[in-house]
Amino acid sequence: MLLLLTAASALIGCDGKPAPSETDSPGDDSHSIDTHDSPVDDSDSTPPDDTHTGDDTSPTGPPRVILFIGDGMGTEQVAGAGMFSTGSAGTLGLETLPVHGALRSASLSGITDSAASGTSMSTGTKTWNGHLGLDRGGSTLENVREVAKARGMATGIVTTDRIAGATPSSFLVHTEDRYSYAEISALIAADLPDVALAGGTVDMEGLLDTTAVDVVTTATELAAWTPGGKPLVGLFASSMFPYVYDGYGEAPSLADMTTSAINTLMADPDGFFLMVEGARIDHASHADDATRVFPETIAFDEAITSAMAILPSDATVVVTADHECGGLHVISSNGAGVTPSVEWRYNWHTNTDIGVWASGPYTDVFDGQRLDNSWVHAVLDAAVTQTDVVAPDEVPLVDGYLTDLPEAVVTQPWTSSFDPQYNRLDALHVTSDADGLRIGIDGVFEDDANAVLVYIDIDYGDSTGWPHDDVLTDFEGGSDKVISNARLAFADPTFGAERVLVSLQAEEAFQNQPAGDTSGLRDVTAESDFGWLQSAINFDSGNVSLFDAPAVDAGVTDEGFEAQVLWTSLYGTGTPTVDRRIAVVAVLVNDQGTWISNQALPAFDSETEAGGGTATLVSEVELDVAGDGSVVGSPMVTP
Repeated sequence: MLLLLTAASALIGCDGKPAPSETDSPGDDSHSIDTHDSPVDDSDSTPPDDTHTGDDTSPTGPPRVILFIGDGMGTEQVAGAGMFSTGSAGTLGLETLPVHGALRSASLSGITDSAASGTSMSTGTKTWNGHLGLDRGGSTLENVREVAKARGMATGIVTTDRIAGATPSSFLVHTEDRYSYAEISALIAADLPDVALAGGTVDMEGLLDTTAVDVVTTATELAAWTPGGKPLVGLFASSMFPYVYDGYGEAPSLADMTTSAINTLMADPDGFFLMVEGARIDHASHADDATRVFPETIAFDEAITSAMAILPSDATVVVTADHECGGLHVISSNGAGVTPSVEWRYNWHTNTDIGVWASGPYTDVFDGQRLDNSWVHAVLDAAVTQTDVVAPDEVPLVDGYLTDLPEAVVTQPWTSSFDPQYNRLDALHVTSDADGLRIGIDGVFEDDANAVLVYIDIDYGDSTGWPHDDVLTDFEGGSDKVISNARLAFADPTFGAERVLVSLQAEEAFQNQPAGDTSGLRDVTAESDFGWLQSAINFDSGNVSLFDAPAVDAGVTDEGFEAQVLWTSLYGTGTPTVDRRIAVVAVLVNDQGTWISNQALPAFDSETEAGGGTATLVSEVELDVAGDGSVVGSPMVTP
C-alpha cells in the first residue's frame, strides 16, 4: 500500500517530442532478415485470421510476457546499430528472434506520437495524439498491465525516460494530456506497478511514502535490493537518463534494470507482465544525432539479449517501436565502433513501417505480416490471459494505406510527365465521415521535390471561392508560393475553391499543428496571416521517393497520399450542419508551382496539356455530404 502525500509541481516536457519548450523482405526458413530494408514485402501480405490459438509455442507455465519498445526505432536505426556494433547490418540480438514482421503506426491524428502509439499497443484502441489510455471520445480504456494486475500477476515498467514520459504512462495512467506531468505523476504514485525503474526523481518528489515503497537511486542500491513485499521504485535521474554515449554515472544500464525487474517479477507464481522502453533512441533521432542514436539502440538490444538469457522458453517476448523518428537512412558501414554514414530526412516522427521481432506463444501472427500496431495489444492480451488472439477493430486512419477508403472515383490515363517512379497521381478517392472530409491518392511522391495541390470547393455551385488568377498577398512560406504560382484555369465556372490542401516535397501535416510552411490546409479566402487550418496529411511507407531513389512501392495500388480535413476547418462547425455539395481536384506541380505536371485527378483532356503556362482543368469530383458528415449517394465526376 502506498500513500499519496503531496501534489508535484507542473513540469516542462523533456521527452524529445514537441512540448511548449521542446522538440519531441522476409527472411529464409531460419527467419534471417536484412533490417536495412523494410521488414517484410508488404505488396501481397495476407492479414492473419481473426483468431489464433497460439499453438506455435504452447505456454507450459504461468504467463510471462514482456514488451520491448525502442522509442523512435525504425529498421534503419537497427541496421546502423548492427554496423556500429559489428561492422555489419543484421547482427543485433533482437534479429535472432524467430518471428519477424512489420507494423504500421499511424494514430487518429495521422503520424503518431508516443502517447497515441503507446495507447494503441497497451489497449488495442486507436486514439488522438497526446491521449494516454483514453479513446477518441475521452473514455477510459483498460490496458494490458491492468488486465495482468487484475489476474493476480506481477507487473513492471522499465524505461530510460522519466517515469511520467508518454510511453510508460500509456501503460500506467489515463489522461488527455501527455504533458500534464504533475497529474500523471500523482496517478502513477496512486497505482504503482510492482517494479518501476526509470528516471524522473523530479516527477515523484513528495509523492511516495518510503515506509510503503522501496526507493533506490543508484545501480549499487538496485543490485543490493532484496524483495520485502513492497513495490520497488528506482529513480536514477532527475528527469530522463543521460545518453549512453555521455555515460550513466551511478545509474544502472537498461540491461541491468531489465534483468533486475525480470528476476523480481518471475517470483510471482501467477506470472508477470513487463514493459521495457529504450527511450533515448527517439531523443537522439529528434536531434538527428547519429553519434548517440546507435549506442542507444545497442543498449536497448543488450537489454533484450540479457532478458532472453534468463527467461523461460515459453515466455512471450515482443520487440518493436512506437514509431520511427527522423527519417533515418543509413548509407554505409564504416566498421565496428565507427558511426555509419547516414542521412536524416528531418527531426520528427515519420510514418515509416517499424519492425516487430518476437518469440514465444501467440507471436506467430506477426511473422511475415504487415499489420497495424494495435495487433501488439492483441498478442499481449492473449498471452496474459492465455486465450486466443482476437483481431483488433479496424478504424479509418490517415496513414496512406488506402484500403479503408471507397473505390477510386477517377483513375489516371496519362503517363507522368515527371518521372513516374518518383511522381505520379494514379487514382483519387474521396469520402467523408463524422470527423471530416477524407481524400486519398494512389501514387508516388518525391521527397524534397514537387508538390501536390488539392483544391476544395466547400459549397460547389455557388461560385464563392478563390479566383485562381489571384496571387496570395499574405505569404507564410513555401506552400503559399506554390499555391500562388500554380496557374490553373477551370472550365467549370461554378467551381471556386475556398481551401487548398498542399503537401510540398512530400511533407506530412500534423492535425494539431497547422504549420503551413511545407504542408497543410490553406484558407485562400482569408486576408490575414492566420490562413492555415488544421488537417492531417500522411504518406504510406514505400510510396515516397527518398534520398534520390525510386519509391519502393511504385506500381503498388491502394497506397500513397491520404488526408483528412476536419469539418471545423471547412465550415467552422463540428459537422456541416446542413447538406453540402463539395468538389475536389488534385494536381501535381513542381516545388515552386511554376510548372504543372500532366498529372491531375480528374485528368486533363490531353496528355500534354500541362506545363509552364496556364493549365485548364475540365472536371471535378463532386461529393454530396449530409449534415452529419455522411456521404449521400456516390461521388461522381462533374460536369
